[in-house]
Amino acid sequence: MKVILKIKSIILLLTMLAGVSMVQSCSEDIDTSARYTFTGSTVYSYLEDYPETYSEYIELLNEVKISDFSESTVSQLLTARGNYTCFAPTNEAINKYLNGLVAEKKISTPSWDAPEFQAVNPDTQEKDLLNEVRKTIVYNSIIDCGDDKEAYITSDFSERANQKQMLGIANMMNRKLQVSVGKNTKYAINGCDVSNTNCDIYTINGRIHQVDSVIAASTETAKQYFQKIVENRRTMTVGENTLYVTACLVEACGLGEELSKTEDENYYNKKMSGMLKDLDKHPTFYSNPGYLPERRYYGFTIFTEGDRWWENALGLEEGTINTVEPDELVAKVANYIKENNLVLSTAVHDENYKSEENALNQFVTYHILPAKIERDKLVIHFNELYYSLDNQRKMASVFDYYTTMGKRRLMKTYEASNVNKDVIFINRFPILNNGRHDNYTERDCEPDKVGVAILVEKNEDENNVDAEKDDKIPSLYNAYVYRVSNCLYFNDEVAKNMGSERIRIDASTMFKELMTNDIRCNENFTAKYQCVGMPKSKDYQYLEDCDISENTNFYYLTGRLSKTSCWKNYQGDELNVVGNYEITIKLPPVPLHDMYELRLGVSTNDRRGMCQVYWGPNKNALPAAGIPFDMRMGGKNLEVKGGGTLPSIVGWEVDQEDDDEVNVEVDKKMRNNGYMKGPNSYYEYGAANGTTLRASDKVLRRIILREEMWPNETYYIQFKSVLEDTETEFYLDYIEFCPKSVYDNPRIPEDIW
Repeated sequence: MKVILKIKSIILLLTMLAGVSMVQSCSEDIDTSARYTFTGSTVYSYLEDYPETYSEYIELLNEVKISDFSESTVSQLLTARGNYTCFAPTNEAINKYLNGLVAEKKISTPSWDAPEFQAVNPDTQEKDLLNEVRKTIVYNSIIDCGDDKEAYITSDFSERANQKQMLGIANMMNRKLQVSVGKNTKYAINGCDVSNTNCDIYTINGRIHQVDSVIAASTETAKQYFQKIVENRRTMTVGENTLYVTACLVEACGLGEELSKTEDENYYNKKMSGMLKDLDKHPTFYSNPGYLPERRYYGFTIFTEGDRWWENALGLEEGTINTVEPDELVAKVANYIKENNLVLSTAVHDENYKSEENALNQFVTYHILPAKIERDKLVIHFNELYYSLDNQRKMASVFDYYTTMGKRRLMKTYEASNVNKDVIFINRFPILNNGRHDNYTERDCEPDKVGVAILVEKNEDENNVDAEKDDKIPSLYNAYVYRVSNCLYFNDEVAKNMGSERIRIDASTMFKELMTNDIRCNENFTAKYQCVGMPKSKDYQYLEDCDISENTNFYYLTGRLSKTSCWKNYQGDELNVVGNYEITIKLPPVPLHDMYELRLGVSTNDRRGMCQVYWGPNKNALPAAGIPFDMRMGGKNLEVKGGGTLPSIVGWEVDQEDDDEVNVEVDKKMRNNGYMKGPNSYYEYGAANGTTLRASDKVLRRIILREEMWPNETYYIQFKSVLEDTETEFYLDYIEFCPKSVYDNPRIPEDIW
């Protein structure tokens, strides 16, 4: 249930413009002969004009409140100014949904007067089931796109349908809706066909799309889903997408309770009671406060091999894996892992599957990320080489790294559409075109380094709409589940491959809460998404891996100023901290024992500050890492607040187009001074063919330290302000772990990308 933080003035529009019949076409070439016509309606008043189609839905809109903390109804919301996308179910769709509840034995008759709906909870005196069903229908049907983003139209669906991508903004249930090709129409939303004729209906506060079924996103958790598979295994039909093996492994490793988590309601209660306050406005960028997140959800991303893959791997007859008892199946998989060296050599091969040191546990938990990540955010496309939000041209290699569940290990996600269009891989280690005058596309990939592809479930063919429902990838309340093309694992060889390349991690990726709670790279340009605040740790620990001191104001800034522009940031966003700050961050693990450089990406200006950096394995006793880091220090000047400049010590010089020897010497000089130029693979402002970060004297990489690091050790980094001015900023964009085999390689110098 979504709470509307920015309480809109529920001012009913005093006058509706006179209705004039006119034919409106959808955004695409669609027959408009059956289109309803109107002029000047709001979303709600338009629906009211067609009771023969929407009377059931209208009644629900008048009954359902905006939130538990408001008496205003959703019908009032849909008469207020804004940009609402409404997937309006017809009367027939709602009746079909009620009949479905009868089939599920939740109610005895398909009517709002069903006795189960009228049952009153003795503790709350509420009709719980009735309220739940009403909210399910209404909240799932409406997306509040905010003041600055237009409501979704069908041209937005066309970009996402074939890849079954999510719409970027969540609905009132705080769920992202998935776009696909319809069964009988051009598009479907969460499997509900969108009318070809009654779509893109314009109103003065949004768009309406008629749907033939109620959008009822699943409330099933990952734990419940896997438990149900095991319980019903004997009646299931095994297919490529069935997950009986995964369900047995999750249960054997004792992961069910973790995968049952959905929300920390303590945060929600504290926030709504006023115990947690929005941050003060950022001193530089925003006139609005640093809005605290609406909720704190838990979420997971699960990558899995399907049952058909496991049947082949284990030598079982096709379609029979569900006849193997769970304990026997788990033992077979554990043996397969051991025989094929699918875990680190330090893993323990015993039957204590719940231990993080156990081989099976390590294999299973490597398939799970403790963050809920939709597919098109597994790698972020925003301002990389050749790409812009206008042209959306995927060409250059894009990647990110995530820390897995259980024993902490890195997982690399990677996409290079010049050779594998729209395919995202896990742990692919290709040969790139990464010379100084290349284009950072993929050149080749050795067979043992191709990784596994994240598969996209095929759109249903019209002649196959009744395919077995067991063979569908589930859409779960607290998890996204993706099937992979081959066995996903992390062994010594994968660790070696990962530890032989520079590892660049966006700072926002390090905090699972930012992705799970739809904070990172949100498409909404309104203030509460542009500038998100985090509470101090003493008040509430929102980011599990970041301690925020009492005198610290911590902001997540999306950096996405509009559809076409951004700041000079890697992937657009940044973490920005002001005050007499002190923050301590748990770093992701390194994959391999080696000497590493730890670097920070920085966009310099006169608003930045200076901090002392501390680093080490003991969170409570971190030694200083070098001299204070001055984030005002650009390539040419140290910019002083108020407009003055001082000489820079960085040694930056613009690249000479025809003299790489000079460019190499400049790079060496900068490294000797503890700096590097920004990466050449990203543009300054997200405009294709613009200035790259390497070409900007304002964008640098600071080498913080060179230290021996171990994969089984947890390291922390701390930043403390050393200036008296509490309005100067600490800026964190991305980090790099670069092994000595890369930064000090006499044969192949580190690339500029």
